[in-house]
Amino acid sequence: MTTIDRVEATGILGAPVVDTGVIDVDIHPTPQEGKINTYLPAKWRKHMDEYGVRTTNGLQSIGEYPQMYGGAMRADAWPENGFPGSDLGLIQEQLLDLHNVQLGVLQCLAPGGQTLNPASQALNPELGAVLCSAINDWQLECLVYPDPRLRAAIPVTLDCPEFAIKEIKRVGDDPGVVSILGLSKTLEPLGSRRYWPLYEAAIEAGLPFQFHLSTGGGHANTGTGWTSYHTEYHVGHVQSFQSQMLSLILSGTFDRYPELKIMFVEGNVVHFASLLERLEYHWKTLSSEVDLQRKPSEYIHDHIWASTQPIDEPEKPAHLADMIEEFCADNVLYASDYPHFDFDSPETVFPPSFPQDLREKILRKNGQKFFGLEVTES
Repeated sequence: MTTIDRVEATGILGAPVVDTGVIDVDIHPTPQEGKINTYLPAKWRKHMDEYGVRTTNGLQSIGEYPQMYGGAMRADAWPENGFPGSDLGLIQEQLLDLHNVQLGVLQCLAPGGQTLNPASQALNPELGAVLCSAINDWQLECLVYPDPRLRAAIPVTLDCPEFAIKEIKRVGDDPGVVSILGLSKTLEPLGSRRYWPLYEAAIEAGLPFQFHLSTGGGHANTGTGWTSYHTEYHVGHVQSFQSQMLSLILSGTFDRYPELKIMFVEGNVVHFASLLERLEYHWKTLSSEVDLQRKPSEYIHDHIWASTQPIDEPEKPAHLADMIEEFCADNVLYASDYPHFDFDSPETVFPPSFPQDLREKILRKNGQKFFGLEVTES
């Protein structure tokens, strides 16, 4: 595979410091047009000019469905030039400074512009690998080191573990990296043996995974085939997260890798509570089939986190806290989804009746534990 030397970001970067502020696990940067090319070998720039980047959705500039109005972006997040998420000054002004975000985790899902086609989904694995490296070098050099409140979740070619492990070893020890970016739709369920070497590499690097909602993956977009309507498609995204949670637990992944930490991002929370209840019920009668060392709910507490965005809004607001407690109150983190249209502000995301101690956990304390930071008491 053709590679280029790593572009070293300059400056000294320590561990993230979070004391009174917010941890936001879901910020979407987008490179300025043509910027990523400066991090790519000439061979691959020529290849992309001539053939484009093909994914399971078709070319990288095409999504499973047309993007919503304005590219699904906040109207006020468009800079004078480029896409929302491409201007560090706007990210600072509209998110970091305004909402006292002390740790914001970058998840680049649209390296080619607005369309949700992450670098890791390129069907040519060598091209996917160099695109992931380019994204990682770009976000470290242009976003993380200039503003250390931002840290990177690094995309890797999840379905080509050989290249993914190389990328983790190449950049995973950079202090600007806090997690590995995966996608909710994968070629096989996440409990599959094909992903075990990746989990070993992540643990060796001391990094957790953040699996973000995604399109593609090489399969129909629901468990029963292709959808007919955008609304059906949009609402049904959570099915992939549910399947991944069941696979990870029932395959014994966490018995094999007791240090592995997984976060599901942008897939809501409360639906996991009823799924977990159903899993516990059936596991009691079918436990002879799978060789688990603990109850399914016990794996959640130690291994699986979920982020708030888009926040669930039950008709009776008090039920939100109840359902989060049913899932696991220690394992829910705040996500803004900046700069997308359904951005959740940390000041208004919870109903007025939401318990203060649970709010503190979600906005800061649970994130401190997930990322291995010093836990502050308030």
